[in-house]
Amino acid sequence: AVVSTQSTGGVFFSQYVFSANVMVRVATRPAENPMGIMARKFSIGGVGGSMARNAPRLSLPGKLVFPSSHTTGHFSMLGLGDIVMPGLLLCFVMRYDAYKRAQHAKLAEAGIPLPKHWQRISYFHCSLFGYFLGLLTATISSEVFKAAQPALLYLVPFTLLPLFAI
Repeated sequence: AVVSTQSTGGVFFSQYVFSANVMVRVATRPAENPMGIMARKFSIGGVGGSMARNAPRLSLPGKLVFPSSHTTGHFSMLGLGDIVMPGLLLCFVMRYDAYKRAQHAKLAEAGIPLPKHWQRISYFHCSLFGYFLGLLTATISSEVFKAAQPALLYLVPFTLLPLFAI
């Protein structure tokens, strides 16, 4: 809980300490291409180190960039971690639903009656709906406050709470 509070506080209040939002600064700075670094270090690339000079710049860390509606030329970003981490949860939940269906088929084959609500509830669909609501909430809060928002702050509760509610 302490680490979560510190990281969340660091995201929201870093602008007052460092005069810049650390989360946005890290996500938008250009990264050095590892191939260019290795080419310079080992003098690879022929005459004049053309490989090191011509190595393309990368936009790391991975992110999706969307145009924002409140300012022309302003963009909203969704980091790769905001997609991958809840995606892993969704994969595990989908796998559990498949396991549950297989168990249902085995029990039905054996002639054992099951409760009616067993097939009706899909953990995957509930969690996917929560993920959508979390993204929508993060986007709306970013537009309302006109500041960067950590999407996982909204995605984690919105994907986990439906699972706990079931």
